[in-house]
Amino acid sequence: MRIRTFVILVFGGYALLQAGMAVWFGRLGVSDGGIALFLLVTLSMPLYLNLAFARGWPRPLWLMPLFFGYFFLSGLSLLSLGVLFGGETVLSILRGHGGGAGVIPPARQAGWILGSVLLVAGLVLFQRFRGPDVHRRTLSIPGLGQELEGFRILQLSDIHVGIFESDATLKRLRRTIDHLPYDILVFTGDMIDRKLEELEKFFSHFGDVQPREGVFAILGNHEYWIDGSTVAKRLEENGWMVLENRSARVTRNGQTLYVVGVSDPASAEGPDGGGPDPAKAFQHVSPGPGDMVVVLAHNPSLWESLRSYPATLTLSGHTHGGQIGLPFSGWSLASFFYDFDQGLFRREAGGGAQWLLVNVGTGYFGVPVRLGVSPAVELVTLSGR
Repeated sequence: MRIRTFVILVFGGYALLQAGMAVWFGRLGVSDGGIALFLLVTLSMPLYLNLAFARGWPRPLWLMPLFFGYFFLSGLSLLSLGVLFGGETVLSILRGHGGGAGVIPPARQAGWILGSVLLVAGLVLFQRFRGPDVHRRTLSIPGLGQELEGFRILQLSDIHVGIFESDATLKRLRRTIDHLPYDILVFTGDMIDRKLEELEKFFSHFGDVQPREGVFAILGNHEYWIDGSTVAKRLEENGWMVLENRSARVTRNGQTLYVVGVSDPASAEGPDGGGPDPAKAFQHVSPGPGDMVVVLAHNPSLWESLRSYPATLTLSGHTHGGQIGLPFSGWSLASFFYDFDQGLFRREAGGGAQWLLVNVGTGYFGVPVRLGVSPAVELVTLSGR
């Protein structure tokens, strides 16, 4: 992720939006004291978040939904005014020309904003009720052994079980995966969102999943922000294999599928250090003719560190596809911050082809909104043809 770009666009854009909202409130007749209080509250949120992350304070995960939720609503409010009244008219409102807010009655302005919010809410609810998309991909791997022909990997990522994921939503996700044929199930991080207790809800929906060749998991930044070692222990106790800088094997009649997990960068922030260590993760990986290597790496930026390793297919998540994007264009908010934002990427490295698949996930971070980027699971079928 391009951190500098993220900070400038997110915090700078947020500050500009709040300035616009403050001016609009002034034209509507809100007192100077009320506007000062509004700016104090809204601008203190990103300041505190930035200080907490920069200085290693306990992660204020409870504040993130408030910050990003209000960010989204304030942006939607000003955008809806621009759509209805046009840019020049909105500028005249903000500047106070032509009698200030009297140019267009305040009730009409507020009504239009409310209508826009309700429209977006309706689209969001429709997306929730229809359930996740299933992206079925067949990956052609030159030299793949016959025993691994047709091997199917189901990837779930970024479920973020927490305040935004209702039981109904999680049941729809479970029904979706129960109707899919797959050999292994992999979770690529951020299974829970803000607190350890969310694991119980996660297990109540997915803890009894038993695919043919097992369940493999890695932790995401949210698990590490909460309590990575405890989460890993609970997953292992449930019979799943947690691959933090280590590997496992799935063998079929002498042909091997290696599953390699590379730890998330957030693991370096814990009391025990850690961090991604590809050399350690691959130390027992020695694929022979016809074998296959699948890497689990929550953050897709880790793909750059895998060029010199036999990382044929890397499965990632983390980006959520920005949650907001333009359908069928490939563009999303994540495009601002990630070189690999969503979908399938290919490169030549180490004398062969390497693929990266970035799963947009099924859950939410910050604000429970997906527009133009549907929640999805990935079903990958391996083929040597």
